[in-house]
Amino acid sequence: MTTDKNMSKINRHNFISAIKKLDIVMLIAWILAVLSMFFIIPDSTYMSYIDFRSLGILWGLMIIIQGLKKNGVFERIASFLLSKVKNDFQLAFVLVFLCFCGSMIITNDVSLITFVPFAIMILKSCNRENLMIPVVVLQTIAANLGSMLTPIGNPQNLYMYGFTGMGIIEFVSIMLPYSILSAILLFICTFLTVGSKDSLDHSNIHINGTSKPDRLQIIIYTLLFIAAMLTVLRVIPWYVFCIIILFVICEFPAGLTRG
Repeated sequence: MTTDKNMSKINRHNFISAIKKLDIVMLIAWILAVLSMFFIIPDSTYMSYIDFRSLGILWGLMIIIQGLKKNGVFERIASFLLSKVKNDFQLAFVLVFLCFCGSMIITNDVSLITFVPFAIMILKSCNRENLMIPVVVLQTIAANLGSMLTPIGNPQNLYMYGFTGMGIIEFVSIMLPYSILSAILLFICTFLTVGSKDSLDHSNIHINGTSKPDRLQIIIYTLLFIAAMLTVLRVIPWYVFCIIILFVICEFPAGLTRG
């Protein structure tokens, strides 16, 4: 009996530990998905509810962007822009609008994952820790506002673009006024928040270089990105695009695995 109680406690402990390790958002999503089945009974049309086109394009984009990121493409673009700044405001402006513009192409989440750590590193290296909180907050806002302009800016846009069947020009023209207004407000907020016009000594800015980029991989992932844009524009079928991506990552996995 004692052994059974001990085993029960161990199993209960293991179960609780396993639950704690789960992604809470994913867990809630699964629970809500199961509950929804009591309101809409599963039938033969269930598979049609899944937007495989949006998921396929998003999956491919994530792989392409990761390949470019591992080769230091975005960090080098940011480094070039930062080499032109002369004061605190320009520094904050570049860091914030890297997220704003980057999110239009590499999605809002990836933009934050890429440029927020980069911004923290830069601000520390030039002794501007006092700007860290306002810059990161503005970067978060910028990434979400900038991403609304393009179909690939965020998953919601990609879904709506595919669902409505509208063209790229029509989609961008609808969102452009809001994006311009957002950019103006971000500029004003950055100016009012940073305020200081202290000059920067570029010798204090040290950017940790990534491993040596593979030019062949950069070319390959750039071509794949173009293919992704053509897929979004409905020139290339989404399943053909996914097959190409799958083939490339099987042949050239190094761009996704090396640190």
